[in-house]
Amino acid sequence: MNFSEKAVGENTMSEIGQKLRDARVEKGYTLDDLQQITKIQKRYLIAIEEGHFDKLPGDFYVRAFVKQYADTVGLDSDELLSEFNDTIPQVQPQEVVTPEAEEPTSRQAKHIDNPTLAQISHYLPTIIIGAVVVIIVIVIAVFAHGNRQHAQKQVIDQSSSVSVSNDATSKKKKASSSQASSASASSQTSKKSSDTVKLTMTTDTTTAATFTYANAPATNTLVLHASSSKQAWTSVTAGSSTVWQGTLSDTKQTVKIPSGSTSFVIQTGNASNLVVKLNDKKFNFDPNNVGGIVKKITVNLSGTAAASSASSSSASTTTTSGSTGSSQTVTQ
Repeated sequence: MNFSEKAVGENTMSEIGQKLRDARVEKGYTLDDLQQITKIQKRYLIAIEEGHFDKLPGDFYVRAFVKQYADTVGLDSDELLSEFNDTIPQVQPQEVVTPEAEEPTSRQAKHIDNPTLAQISHYLPTIIIGAVVVIIVIVIAVFAHGNRQHAQKQVIDQSSSVSVSNDATSKKKKASSSQASSASASSQTSKKSSDTVKLTMTTDTTTAATFTYANAPATNTLVLHASSSKQAWTSVTAGSSTVWQGTLSDTKQTVKIPSGSTSFVIQTGNASNLVVKLNDKKFNFDPNNVGGIVKKITVNLSGTAAASSASSSSASTTTTSGSTGSSQTVTQ
């Protein structure tokens, strides 16, 4: 690379860093805030903003850190990496040196004289790579099997609960001596069903999740805190307004969603340590256990005073999404 090409590359890296810094300032984050959210050391964040990618641990970390930085400050990381693809270092595969490329020592030459040992030495790198691939496939299969077992257990538990409830109702109907109590129990069951609201999950990834809150009350209250002695930076927005933001500890923070809101968004930089209650009921925003650190949780409200006019148009969407997503039931 000549001097002019090197200067262009440095200017482009500085441009990337300036874009990221401007987005961070616009979000209102300090470097300390960003370090806490992304878990990237502050000195590496400074190096990225100044365009000194050579100060990062390696080429892999350059792209990974830039992507995580961009996602956290609200930029499209894929678009940014694509725009500066020629400037941001590419991850280079390591070269594998085969026995033929090396000068054998006198001891190696002795062993290679044996045809069997020579053949094994020739295929040894391939055997090692194949063994590593097999181990990776086995680990992935074990994790996938564990997730399927967990999901099946949840379905079985729900089915068992429904079955027990149905058996109890059937016995009450068959008992002629308890017809009055059966009618009362049926009435209570109907009332409980009408007081039950559903959170239907429509999307769930490591960085974002979307829910529909059916039959939501006009006024909704969130109670937020971090688990144990850990912290979790969190913000709550309704519409285009920020209702609350700050760093949570084990002290509970109550946030009231403005009456008439049709949705609200919880954004956290440490999702694994965030505990959320919605209207005094625990809100599991990761029912599929996909994990993720920086996460955006969107809850669309259906049935509030402000959303009642839009409920008929959104009902079909909610029904379709509910057929493929997971649902959580919260009893008021």
